[in-house]
Amino acid sequence: MIMPQRELDLDILSASWRSLTDADGYDRMLAAWDRKITAVGVSSQGFFDRILSRQLMAIDDLLSSELELKIEDLVEAAVRNTPVPAMVLSPEGRVVTLNVGADAFYGVTQGAMAGTEWLREDSHANFTAVRSSAQGLGNTSYAIVRVVDCAGNEHLAEVYSLDVRGHERAYTVIRSLELEWYPEVSANLSQAFGLTEAETEVCRLLFRHRELDGIVAERGSTTHTIRSQIKQIFAKTEVASRVDLVRMLGLLCARAALGRDAKSMQYVDPLGNERILHRSDRRRLAYTWTGAEAGRPILFVHGEIPYFALPETTREMLVSRNIKLICLSMPGHGNSDGTADLPQIEDGVAAIAELCEHLGLARIGGLASYSGQFCLSRAAADHPKLFSALMIIGFPWNLSEGRWRRMPLTHRTLCSLILNAPPVFELVARIAQRRMLEEGPDFYLHRAFAEVPPDMQSVRDPEIQALLRPACRHLANQGHMAYVREETMVASHGLSEWFWRIEVPVHYLIPAEAENACRADCADLKALGANVTAEAVASTGELLPYQSPALFADRMAALGGDDPAADFAQLDGCAILP
Repeated sequence: MIMPQRELDLDILSASWRSLTDADGYDRMLAAWDRKITAVGVSSQGFFDRILSRQLMAIDDLLSSELELKIEDLVEAAVRNTPVPAMVLSPEGRVVTLNVGADAFYGVTQGAMAGTEWLREDSHANFTAVRSSAQGLGNTSYAIVRVVDCAGNEHLAEVYSLDVRGHERAYTVIRSLELEWYPEVSANLSQAFGLTEAETEVCRLLFRHRELDGIVAERGSTTHTIRSQIKQIFAKTEVASRVDLVRMLGLLCARAALGRDAKSMQYVDPLGNERILHRSDRRRLAYTWTGAEAGRPILFVHGEIPYFALPETTREMLVSRNIKLICLSMPGHGNSDGTADLPQIEDGVAAIAELCEHLGLARIGGLASYSGQFCLSRAAADHPKLFSALMIIGFPWNLSEGRWRRMPLTHRTLCSLILNAPPVFELVARIAQRRMLEEGPDFYLHRAFAEVPPDMQSVRDPEIQALLRPACRHLANQGHMAYVREETMVASHGLSEWFWRIEVPVHYLIPAEAENACRADCADLKALGANVTAEAVASTGELLPYQSPALFADRMAALGGDDPAADFAQLDGCAILP
């Protein structure tokens, strides 16, 4: 039975409001849009009328306000709902997530191995016991340890195991038991009570040492002077004792910490190699690298999420093959600034050319994943001397009518909205950004890869999950517009517009399990030009580099080799596909 149009609209609105508070509402919203697209068609006059538009604008206005977030992701909640430095480790000891200040406090980076340099020697046994219990090899689920911060100061911290439904193994949480003093605390004391700079510093030292002797020693002052300053602080803050003052300072520290990063998906390069250039218009352009530092360079242009953070074993494979993977953060992603003044593809091509010029790169291999292939292939067409060969993971959804029909329902609905109702698509992206802030990267990962069993297996692996979390932050670091601009770019262009101008060999790696891949897709890709080859890779999805690391490293060696065209010709074949 076909639902009346207004009833379809009511379903959309009901689910859209609900999507602000739970993921099921988001899924219902997309399903409601799909029902409307199926029933009335995207080209009909009433598809997106004034009444529906006005109601959706109310949701958009609410998203623009300071709408409170409720962190539901257990892994993120372990570090977000606390005012002290905290981090979560995977079973193998990789930093899955951490809060503001924890990177400097422990000296670690999200997505990298945590090591134990931050742990005092006599606490190693307790720490190891908790981690072993998390893997079912003991019964010590909680311990108090001593950690040493980057300044050499010792602190108490708690360590406990964390089980998350749907994840194969337990995580380990490390959380300081002592509050940090942030600059905001000094500023608040000065503004609220009129404390001088010297008095706020005495407050900081009192909070740290609790006793006068430590303050006197660090300030290089006398006991009499410090006592006089504390009396002045008592008078200005109207507290009666040092105990009350320390209690108040603790509350201010907790407030400052909790307010620091509640609404961001801040990205930090897990490889620790990020460099920031400034483009001709002074915008930032970030890049990092992995593999052999002095190896053959290959430029990697990412799609929606990057695969920069590869496991150590994969990085070692790249080193053994003398490959240096240079990973560019495209404009609007990660720490590279975007702009509304240029279409994403033009900005992306210019960014590629500027980075290559800065690094002195020419005639190198170029690698792209999914939507990244648009900017990379266009750059190869516009700048013939930049690349010696291209390799691309995956195909675009607008490759052909057949590819469009074989897309999963959710993806097809989103693409219909991009093409026919851009304001709706942007609203959907904003809601998705909010859901990811509350529910963590799992919200995105489970929807992006739900239809592909190898990808979902990778997502549920804590070690790969720890590497994919910073990849999601890379996408969401500057808000929802990175995703909007990326998908709009794909919707606005076809590869055939410029592929005929590419002079170098192009090799496609087709994940055999991804989105109903078939031989027709390979034929459509090879129809782009005589220089195009396609290789189907068994038992892989979009996360191919994590699922077939040895094959990935071998293909990078072929891409950066002396005769990539000959190597690609030998690899050409999609016979395993239906």
